[in-house]
Amino acid sequence: MHVRKVVLKALKAADGPMTLSQISTGPAASFKPTLVRETMRHLVKSGHAVEVKTDTFVALRARNTVQGRIHFNMRGYGFVSAPAGDVYIGSGDMRGAMHGDTVAIRLHQRTAGGKGQAGEVVEVVERHNTTIVGRFEKQGRLGIVSPTDRRIRGDVLVGHDAFGGATTGQIVVVRLTRYPSPGAAAQGVVEEVLGNDSDPGVDVEIVIREHGLRTEFPKEVELAADAIPEAVGAIEKGREDLRELLTITIDPVDARDFDDAISLERAENGFRMWVHIADVSHYVPWGSAIDQEAVKRATSVYLVDRVLPMLPERLSNGVCSLNPGVDRFTMTAQFDLDRTGLVEGYRLYPSVINSDHRCDYEGVQRWLETDEGWPSPEAARLIKDFRDIAAAIGKRRIARGGLDFESVEPKVWLDGAGHPVQVTLREKTVATNMIEEAMIAANEVVARHMRDHESPMVYRIHEDPDPDALAQIATVLKEFDYPIKDVGAATPRTFQRLIEFAHDRPERLLINSLLLRALKRARYVDYLDGHFGLASDAYCHFTSPIRRYPDLVVHRLLRAQLTGALGEPPTSDMVPELEWLAETSSIMEREAEAAENDSVKVKLCELMAEHIGEEFEGIISSVSSFGAFVTLDNTAEGLVHVTTMSDDYYRFDAERFLLWGENKGKQWRLGQTVRIRIVDVAMADRRIEMEWA
Repeated sequence: MHVRKVVLKALKAADGPMTLSQISTGPAASFKPTLVRETMRHLVKSGHAVEVKTDTFVALRARNTVQGRIHFNMRGYGFVSAPAGDVYIGSGDMRGAMHGDTVAIRLHQRTAGGKGQAGEVVEVVERHNTTIVGRFEKQGRLGIVSPTDRRIRGDVLVGHDAFGGATTGQIVVVRLTRYPSPGAAAQGVVEEVLGNDSDPGVDVEIVIREHGLRTEFPKEVELAADAIPEAVGAIEKGREDLRELLTITIDPVDARDFDDAISLERAENGFRMWVHIADVSHYVPWGSAIDQEAVKRATSVYLVDRVLPMLPERLSNGVCSLNPGVDRFTMTAQFDLDRTGLVEGYRLYPSVINSDHRCDYEGVQRWLETDEGWPSPEAARLIKDFRDIAAAIGKRRIARGGLDFESVEPKVWLDGAGHPVQVTLREKTVATNMIEEAMIAANEVVARHMRDHESPMVYRIHEDPDPDALAQIATVLKEFDYPIKDVGAATPRTFQRLIEFAHDRPERLLINSLLLRALKRARYVDYLDGHFGLASDAYCHFTSPIRRYPDLVVHRLLRAQLTGALGEPPTSDMVPELEWLAETSSIMEREAEAAENDSVKVKLCELMAEHIGEEFEGIISSVSSFGAFVTLDNTAEGLVHVTTMSDDYYRFDAERFLLWGENKGKQWRLGQTVRIRIVDVAMADRRIEMEWA
């Protein structure tokens, strides 16, 4: 039995708190004391235990509390991500907690009508923020830093001897020396002056600091990476040589690292496909300096003007990247498919490849549409066959209930000074779908293999939608006169029918967005569960170990399973940490996505600031008591505040998501196409103000 299970069982059976010494010499006596201590630390972080005093622990359920990370809303309330789901915390129940803190909370009775769980913070277990970025203002001998991140509530006070050279109006980074409490504000010391918020590059620096992203690799990590040879070297026993196999990569035109490649050949009754994934685990063993830094980052972050990679550039863009014309170590998922996309057999093994062609989505799409410009006749045949079998795989996935959302991704192009010059929209194409379907298929093959062999594993799960969120969607669908009204017990097929119905309608992207909002977030866990969005009974992330830490963990587990080494170090040392690693990766994934969105948002605001007074067409994407949010064609979103609607007195209909004029009866409703005028752009708040044109 794993040490984690032994310790948890003892804690739950105990009449009261247990000391670390009692645990180490009692139920966990057969394990090393250092492992027991580390296990207790992870049990506290994952919400299964609380440290009531130094080295003294109690199972959280015994105190009617749960533990998790708190995420604030800009309106002052928050939610705690706990094992049982998200718990609502009102603004008056925070007890000095800040956004991102790990807290212990006491659960209240379920809210009125049984719609959701509420609670209150009883203890801040671990602080997340050590620094805060904000706007400095000098008031006499006192400095006040107002956080730029509106999820951080309350100002930070700075003593007169801790200004760090900052002057009023500048953006600073303040190191916290005292955290807030119900009766006192936070205090700190100015550690860095970023400059004025209008200075080039400061806007993205603010985003980086707000989300606590790591921008530099420690020296020991860089040295460890530099020591890795560029060439693959000798091919060890058990690694298959696939260098003569025609292999291509297909990525965005501006991609710098390539962690997946494809080979495909026709077979008697269908196709044989090889999905080759960069073998990062060969170079980054568990517990190494590079690995410890990768755990902290958990993911690469793709900001509007830069990439913050999970691995040092020598690995991410060099040694591990599947660049054309060089030998690279990979993990290969080889599977045989019939012509309908059914996987009839598979093999998983380490390999070495040499990619023949580096292709990009735009080029592949152009070749398929014009049948011209192919890099070689062999590549043309491979890509055309790949298109056909990927379409078959996708058709089979949709038939079982998998979702195929339609969305656009804005790409903001910057000039040499970092100023936005234009926005292009990336939509799904045949070329992008080809890669997506191949990666989904490979991820499922690996997940099912590990499930069938009852191996320790990190899965990617996606739970069923929240019934309350589905009820809101039903109201919107009724307003749009959609044929499916009852989505209270929606299956993936229900969602897909809605997506298909919206396909040719003007509110297509809005409906897709609303459906996405109703779904819970996919996350990483160390146990098997289903994936609602893919209608999959077993799913994992295997295909991007250069930029996602869970994929690297899966590679290590798969290699150990294939070689029968799951019970041997270093894998056996990693297995007890899977729950914590999965949770940390989920948290950092959410933080990275928020940072990426914020970095695009600041540049969209900067771009729209050049168009004040101009008119644009957009669609109402959200309605509230204080106004209507309008999304423009370039994805920039702004607010038409009710105070600017001077032609009538408008009331908010919360059930139908619309504003209606009390005197004239005019309505502004969700999904309505409107014409607006840009009134102002508040860069500090990343807010675009609009009015009806």
